[in-house]
Formats: sequence, structure tokens, C-alpha cells
Amino acid sequence: MSRSEREKGARGEREVAAILRAHGFECERTPNSGGLQVKGDLAGSFPAHVEVKFQETARPWAYWEQASNEAPIGLMPVVAFRRKRSPWLAIVKLEDLAELMARQS
Repeated sequence: MSRSEREKGARGEREVAAILRAHGFECERTPNSGGLQVKGDLAGSFPAHVEVKFQETARPWAYWEQASNEAPIGLMPVVAFRRKRSPWLAIVKLEDLAELMARQS
């Protein structure tokens, strides 16, 4: 992976962390983008395993496979992704989304 790709990934992680913080969560980037024992790109006060992808070509199935395989038991796998000049989107299981929506009603 080139330096510019690493920097773009780190920028994406900072952007997603800022969004989560703006909604009241404690959130930090994990060391080495989850390359050590702590998996996932972000850690904080939320019950989710978050993978961040800032790429021009979306590969949602590959993203989902990584997030769901690495998520510890009890943490919801979430993929936050976007390309340049696009909003951040998230991939979650429909059952998890339904549960979150039910909590709001």
C-alpha cells in the first residue's frame, strides 16, 4: 500500500471518528488501523466493530466479510465507506438496523 493510500485511509478514519464524536460517542482510531491485537479501524463508547473504507471502487461484499469476520462477539459489525465527493454511507445487517430503529420508536 502506498503512502498516499495510507494517508487517505487515515483521513477517512478521522472523518468517521469526528462524525461519531459529534453524536456524543467517545471515538479514537485504533493503532495501525487495526493491524495489532485490537481489530477494527475505530474504537470507542459504542457497541460496534467499525471498518472504514475510503476508496473510489466499492467492494461491499469484501468490506462486509472483513468487518463481520473480525467483529468480536457482542459487537455489531459496521462498514463506513465513501468515495471522493460523496457522503459517508454505512453497511449493517438489516436485523441490526431494524433493532436500532425499534429503539427510536
